[in-house]
Amino acid sequence: TNKKITMKKLLVAFAILASSALYAASPIVDDKIEKSFKETFPKAEKVTWYENDSHYEVLFENDLIKCRMWYNKTGDVVKTERYYKEEGLCPFILAKIKNKYTNKKVFGVTEVNNDEGINYYIILEDDKKWYHINADGSGNLSLQKKYTKA
Repeated sequence: TNKKITMKKLLVAFAILASSALYAASPIVDDKIEKSFKETFPKAEKVTWYENDSHYEVLFENDLIKCRMWYNKTGDVVKTERYYKEEGLCPFILAKIKNKYTNKKVFGVTEVNNDEGINYYIILEDDKKWYHINADGSGNLSLQKKYTKA
């Protein structure tokens, strides 16, 4: 029994050490990009930066909405994503969805904004099915997939 307790303590200590090492290995973000981000999103919470050869990526929450942004190495925003529920959806798009897909509830939205414009990837549901809908900024809707609930 003492071996089990010691093993548990060892595993907990290892987990703490590993998470500390990951935290310490966080990328060093370009000062200009970090300053711009902080000025644009002064209330951002749970901010985590990632870096690869071509860009920086930041995950954060802004007014309780989960967000993800990509900056190129020169500091330009190249793409954003936001994840939210029905209440965060643009009223224009929501009205189009409610008109075309009556009696369906918005389960979740992924909003993607890049050089091609804004697109919404929306999951609707009713009692029996899930519906994956795509919408563009003009309100054009298309059903991508439909699944039966188990």
